[in-house]
Amino acid sequence: MSTVNTETRRSGMLIGTVMAGLAGAAIALLTAPKSGRELRGDLKDRLQTLQAKGADLVGTCKAKAVETAQLVKEQSGMLADKAHTVTDDMADKARAATDRAESAAHTAVDRASSAAEKKLGQASDFTHRTMDSAGDSSQRLVDGASSTAHRLADKSSH
Repeated sequence: MSTVNTETRRSGMLIGTVMAGLAGAAIALLTAPKSGRELRGDLKDRLQTLQAKGADLVGTCKAKAVETAQLVKEQSGMLADKAHTVTDDMADKARAATDRAESAAHTAVDRASSAAEKKLGQASDFTHRTMDSAGDSSQRLVDGASSTAHRLADKSSH
């Protein structure tokens, strides 16, 4: 951008200088004491000189315009490349973050599932132990009741 601004200023200065020179030359010719034929000849010479300088100036302006257009094209290409690079980098980072989040979610689900299975196994073991204990207690009660019933029956038969 700095190069483009500098070139624009230079072109403007050049145009201004040429125009001021032309205006000064015209005033000098018109105010100088010369004959009509001499004045017309001088004006013709000056006009031809001005046309040549104008053509040179137009050529210089065209060359500068082409240079500026090429510079803008190069700069915009570099900016587009950089934008693509940054975009691709951000997309890669987003994919990596998504992958990490997905992995963390799977890990959390696996841990929760393992913990639930462990608790379920513990509850199942506790239930089996409780049922075994209740069965043993029931059997002892039945055995005790049966033994008491036999003793009572034996006592009543004597």
